[in-house]
Amino acid sequence: MKKKQMILRCLLILVLAGAVVFKLWESGAFIGNRSAEIRSNHVTWNGKEYSPISGAYAEGRTIAKGKEADWVVNAVKEDPSHTFIVARSFLDDYLLVSNDYAVPVSGKLTTVSWNGTYISDPLFLDAVSSIESTKTDSFTYQTEGIFERKENQHMRELYFAYENCPVATNYKGYMGKVNGEWVITTHISQDSRTEDGSPKPHSVSCYKIPEEYRDILSKYFS
Repeated sequence: MKKKQMILRCLLILVLAGAVVFKLWESGAFIGNRSAEIRSNHVTWNGKEYSPISGAYAEGRTIAKGKEADWVVNAVKEDPSHTFIVARSFLDDYLLVSNDYAVPVSGKLTTVSWNGTYISDPLFLDAVSSIESTKTDSFTYQTEGIFERKENQHMRELYFAYENCPVATNYKGYMGKVNGEWVITTHISQDSRTEDGSPKPHSVSCYKIPEEYRDILSKYFS
């Protein structure tokens, strides 16, 4: 019995030690040199120049450290090629793309990011592609924040990726439900304020999504 307990303790120690090593590796603790130059949202690393871009992504492990002590370069989980990277400091983080890569803005839709979830289901892609290409203004309503989850409003950010681009960077507005209706935004007014400085509600124009698409959208909606 004592021998069995000893083996179990050793296995537990090995598992815990492995978890610690993995966390250290993920955080870049074993990266000694500071090879990345990070200046004003611009990065030079691994022989490439990177510039800022917006998109939906999940941040991965640290793959380089900046010459500036408080900056690191992190991978993007969706992109093992490191065409896209994240520059991060204690206070800031930026998604960047290599200057030698032309991000596709049209063509075959290969991935959709909806509320940060990557979806490549062909039926879903066909549905949102058709919705996007035919949308027009159906109605306009007022809201203090399109991103807020309320009883009458449950909307999620929508990004497209074309031609196998690893990161969804083409912003398509918000899609979800307003007053129980499936909708996609067509226009969101810019921030504005009243005379006393308090924010005004946004004016949001939406397209009512046809019923034929609602089942496939519901599959990825919660």
